[in-house]
Amino acid sequence: MDKDYKNESLVDVAYDILKDREGEISFRDLFNAVAEKVEMTMDRKDAAISGFFTNLSLDGRFVTLKNNEWDLRERHTFDKVHVDLNAIYEDIEEDASSVDEDMMDEDEKNLHLGDDDDDENSSSNDGYYDDSESSESY
Repeated sequence: MDKDYKNESLVDVAYDILKDREGEISFRDLFNAVAEKVEMTMDRKDAAISGFFTNLSLDGRFVTLKNNEWDLRERHTFDKVHVDLNAIYEDIEEDASSVDEDMMDEDEKNLHLGDDDDDENSSSNDGYYDDSESSESY
């Protein structure tokens, strides 16, 4: 006889589903199986899917594998599912520093662009608008 899942959390239902399976399952198939067990309406499914994904990601019992496949962490060794965040942060820092250098190069080019013209065309107003010479009245 099937367990009554109506009052269970979605991740607990997902855990039971995966416990009964032999291997990983796609997120969509897992969510649909959970939704069926708790007898969700389509409206509730639409409202619950993103929260379910977040909760599944945060729950230490689950692990995401390639191609958005999910399984129980207890079935996988640490080195198979561990993501070295230091390597990711190093890549991000390298990308950011190269962007900073590219931006700095562009800023320097713009700063020096037309240096000779600025001295010849500069007026005593130094960039301020003087409307006292304007003949228009409002």
